[in-house]
Amino acid sequence: MNVKAYNYGAAEEVTGSCTIFEINDKKVMIDCGAFQGENAFEKNKKKEIPTDIEAAILTHCHYDHTGLLPLLIKKGYNGKIYSTPATRDLTAVVLMDSSKIQQTEKEVLYKEKEALKVIDNFSCLSYKKEKKINDDFSFTFYNSGHVLGSAMVDIAVPKYSGIQKYFHRRDEKSHILCAWDMGRKNNPLINPPEINIPAPEYIFLESTYGNKTHESIESVYQELTYVINRTVERKGKVLIPSFAIERAQEIIFFIKVLMAKNKIPRIPIYIDSPMASNATGVFNIHPECFNDNIVNNFISEGKNPFSVKSLKFISSHKESVAISKSKKPAIIIAGNGMCEAGRILNHLKTGAENPNNTILIVGYMSEGTLGRDILKKTETIKVDGESHALKAEVQSINAFSAHADYNEMLEWLKSIDTSKLKKIFLVHGEKEPMIFFKSFLKKNGFEAEVIKLGEKYSLK
Repeated sequence: MNVKAYNYGAAEEVTGSCTIFEINDKKVMIDCGAFQGENAFEKNKKKEIPTDIEAAILTHCHYDHTGLLPLLIKKGYNGKIYSTPATRDLTAVVLMDSSKIQQTEKEVLYKEKEALKVIDNFSCLSYKKEKKINDDFSFTFYNSGHVLGSAMVDIAVPKYSGIQKYFHRRDEKSHILCAWDMGRKNNPLINPPEINIPAPEYIFLESTYGNKTHESIESVYQELTYVINRTVERKGKVLIPSFAIERAQEIIFFIKVLMAKNKIPRIPIYIDSPMASNATGVFNIHPECFNDNIVNNFISEGKNPFSVKSLKFISSHKESVAISKSKKPAIIIAGNGMCEAGRILNHLKTGAENPNNTILIVGYMSEGTLGRDILKKTETIKVDGESHALKAEVQSINAFSAHADYNEMLEWLKSIDTSKLKKIFLVHGEKEPMIFFKSFLKKNGFEAEVIKLGEKYSLK
């Protein structure tokens, strides 16, 4: 095996996923994601996106893994984009939403018609079905348990090349595993990360929560009950900035269960995100992705796990503004997840200064985002350039995370076959978590290295 790997993003930072694997001068791209956070537009505009590739492969639909696919096509790539069926459908939602948001800006990365062109290049594969790209490269998707349709990518390359292959079995292969982003064991909707995978020699592993641990998924019920009831008693609103895909659906599901058990009052729930509305529709057409609990207790019974009587999807901006000005208790789930754009800004403008309200953080907030400022409880926040005193209560539930923490990743590593493992390369993390995680892995018997942006790494 003689493989080179290098990153064009997600190296000592979480977003901008894009890794190139070069095998005998032939290149394959894993993800083509956008940067998020501070100076994101300029970074995306300047980001180098190689087009001399044999194929593009997607791990999942999130914007920081798919957001620059239209630029890839725009720059001349016309080959296949491989993904699972659910990833294809959700990526279409993500890219169309992104292109619409851009039309309100002075500069755009791509237009709606350019986002639509991407979908024509998709080729879908189910889990555990090997796909050969060329004589030196094949890959297989395995469930990563992160979001609907998410996958680890197992890359298989011939173990021997050149004259060596005439002295060894030609079917012997080495395996490289791209394991980002990794989900958690007890996800309420989808199955946990797969453990029955070929023994890898190298693993490219995320480190988003490389220095943090999460509370158990089961604790969400208790914490969500506390936050909602406490806020309703004050006659306030619960404002939840949420990613439209997976997180919004999880929150709806948890609220549905709590209301069914009369743990919380049946107050109005607003999903103020056209993207979340469209994504929920995609969830409903991919029952093959759900775990046994959802299948047995909902789908097989003809029940919709994302349906609540007091739930309303908000379509128009006008209605969003009206709800933001209402004084009545409600639960408002709005995009985007890091408070950098979207309709959550309407609700923060009118609701951040009200001490009766609660802003509930349920996901990762990148450094330099408004969401990170709220999480840090900064006294004054800037929303669309306007300063607002942050008087609303700020709470966070980290058990919602769709990313495994460092203990959960170690548990997964110990569950797979690591008998051939030479090294783990760390990607998708900020510097501090990466350094901690590298040391943590070493203490547990795994050699790890932090990937640097643009540097080439030889895998032999």
